[in-house]
Amino acid sequence: MLNRLYLKLAASLVLVFILVGAVVLWLMGNAMDRYSQAVTQQLNESVAMYVSEELQLISQGMANGDALKQLAHHAMIINPSIEVYLLDRQGRVLDHALPGEQVVQKRVDLKPVRAFLQSHRVLPILGDDPSSLQDQKVFSAHEVRVDDRLEGYIYIVLEGQKHEDVEQSVLHHQVFRVSALGLVGALAFGLLAALLMFFRFTHRLRRLAKKTEWFFREDDTALTARRGDEIVQLETAVEAMQQRITRQMGQIREADDMRRELIANISHDLRTPLTNMLGYIETLLLKQDQLTAEQQTRYLNITRNHGNRLGRLVGDLFELAKLDSHAVEPHKEPFSLAELAQDVVQDFCIRAEQQGVLLDISGDLANAQVNADIHLIERVLENLVDNALRHTPSGGRIQILIQRQDNGVRCSVSDTGEGIASKDVPLVFNRFFHLRDSGRDSLTSTGLGLAIVKRILDLHLSPINVESRLHEGTTFAFELGCR
Repeated sequence: MLNRLYLKLAASLVLVFILVGAVVLWLMGNAMDRYSQAVTQQLNESVAMYVSEELQLISQGMANGDALKQLAHHAMIINPSIEVYLLDRQGRVLDHALPGEQVVQKRVDLKPVRAFLQSHRVLPILGDDPSSLQDQKVFSAHEVRVDDRLEGYIYIVLEGQKHEDVEQSVLHHQVFRVSALGLVGALAFGLLAALLMFFRFTHRLRRLAKKTEWFFREDDTALTARRGDEIVQLETAVEAMQQRITRQMGQIREADDMRRELIANISHDLRTPLTNMLGYIETLLLKQDQLTAEQQTRYLNITRNHGNRLGRLVGDLFELAKLDSHAVEPHKEPFSLAELAQDVVQDFCIRAEQQGVLLDISGDLANAQVNADIHLIERVLENLVDNALRHTPSGGRIQILIQRQDNGVRCSVSDTGEGIASKDVPLVFNRFFHLRDSGRDSLTSTGLGLAIVKRILDLHLSPINVESRLHEGTTFAFELGCR
């Protein structure tokens, strides 16, 4: 299969050279025949005139057969290839000097004869051969007149059967063969030179095609989907490059929009704790002598809380940046999701008791093996429980439910908190999203916890679902595979 451009060009060039060679050989053979006929007719144009003037060939409208044969005999001694015919005024063959009954045409077209007898003519002029039904041959002709009255024509075919026999044995086996061999040699040399030039010209194209294929091989399958020559490979590479550039431009625009949004959000979320911290620090510095020890301690605690929030914000931003840049690869291993959830509940139980919230776990705890990154999934559970605690009032409940599914394990974190408005549900995983009516998490929430949850579960190819009713509670659920 011709998949290389050079092979296609070479095959096309060979075919063209063969066709051109065949046409040139045909034209050369035809030209040689025309040249030979013109020379023969030019050299023998007066033969018929000399023959007709020797003896009286027509007497009283009848052909003189003896005189014709005698003249033909003398003429054929000089040129054995000629054939002598005697025609009447209408072109009918009156007599001939051929052995036997070799005449198959009883009539000769006189238009070529009259053209030959004109003073201005272009040779060769071909006329009918009475011994053949189809052949046209060069001839010599002259009028036969008796008492200055036209009685007929002496018609001499200059290339008779003997001439054809000699021509077949000499011309085609000598001159034509040499010419044909010379032409074939010239065409072969030209073909070889053209193939070498094509090889040189397409060499750089092949190198370019290989480079483009290597460049896109790692992350684009379009190059291997369409096989073909170098032109097809380059076309595929250009299409893949166009798709890649379009995709990257879209990613750049998206990243730029995210950067602008991130900068705006960061500037706002960093400015608030920094401003508060600076305010309390300036108050302590300016009114140190006027503040009681209790007031100084309270201001320092508030400053510490803002500092802690600022530290959490920076840490979450760093973690989210790593997740967005695909710098984090999940290291999957089998573990019990139920045991991990119980550890998370244990970590948050004191905080839940302090807030007056019931935190428990239930479900299929004995059969909850999953295959995932245990540290990343632990962060998911921590963020979900932390988010639930910040939005569940005292007396509420937070429940972690583990359920065995056909292809994995489903984990849900439900609370009886304030809930989320339906219009805000699609926005909960955006950076720095805060509920409009919630003020309890101003010093504890960074607005990045759920965004981190979404990125981690995306790495595990696990979607997260949100179900919420305002003033009733919210449920976050996801599923992890066993393999």
